[in-house]
Amino acid sequence: MDNIELNKIIKNATTPLPGSIPERITYKLSVKKRFEGMTLIEFFLKAVPRSNEQIWLDKIADNNLKINGVNVGPDYKVQAGEQAVHLSDPKIEPPVSVAINLIYEDDQIIVLDKPSPIPVHASGRFVRNTLIAILELAFPTATFKLLHRIDANTTGVIVLAKDKVTANFIQQQFEKKTIKKTYIALVEGIVVDNYMNLQKLIGTEILAGGSRRIDGTGKVAQTEIEVLERRDNTTLLKVTPLTGRTNQIRLHLAELGHPIVGDIGHKDQIYFENNPFTYETDSLFLHAHKLVITHPTTKKEIAFIAPIPEKFNA
Repeated sequence: MDNIELNKIIKNATTPLPGSIPERITYKLSVKKRFEGMTLIEFFLKAVPRSNEQIWLDKIADNNLKINGVNVGPDYKVQAGEQAVHLSDPKIEPPVSVAINLIYEDDQIIVLDKPSPIPVHASGRFVRNTLIAILELAFPTATFKLLHRIDANTTGVIVLAKDKVTANFIQQQFEKKTIKKTYIALVEGIVVDNYMNLQKLIGTEILAGGSRRIDGTGKVAQTEIEVLERRDNTTLLKVTPLTGRTNQIRLHLAELGHPIVGDIGHKDQIYFENNPFTYETDSLFLHAHKLVITHPTTKKEIAFIAPIPEKFNA
């Protein structure tokens, strides 16, 4: 399959966008250890920060919220490992870009250049308008196993496996941190130092809107940055994440005082209290430019490059 064929198949499968048709969505949420002992209402208010108590009380009253398939009351104490399930009202999902391009394909993997905005997998407001859901719709007999993710508003390289053995082989590389990743970012202001190694702890708690924050009790995150070009009041950076924490690059650069151009929510934390994490347009100047893995068949390193979007040259 070449890129022209991929574009044609994707276009046919997404006209109209699957999420543009109202549909009731089944949401499943597993209870993690840190939520154990909370009441059902407390659990949902923590797990879904932008919700409110009345939403969950109404679902319980309508028998539309079950734990392990059983109706329970609002004071029920949840246990780790349990699964909560509820249905939404018929809903339309926000529109996304489907300008998905093919970088590489063989019998084991497919490598794509992901556009923005489109989330990689189901999360929050997105279930059908996601990269994985659209690929499964466009290629119903194929298998796509997600190995890593980039934010909905980040463009660039995504690698997917076509079988379980390949997925395990490449996933181990991510776990052992032998994968080499390079991003391009345009940030606000002039970065003075040509090279910096940024190290900050990032919290695991999901905040309002789905964001994270720098947290002294969080997990270690390390990011290298190198200045490529200083412009009038922005700086173009080569960014190398040495760890893989959620929102790592965006948080580190904002904490440095140089938020990524278009990253409103990490420049102003109040933004995410009233707005979702995914921006509606291709506004974020962060691009997953290069990914180097060891190929599952040849056992040799292979590099995949997504061309830097034209907007970075504007």
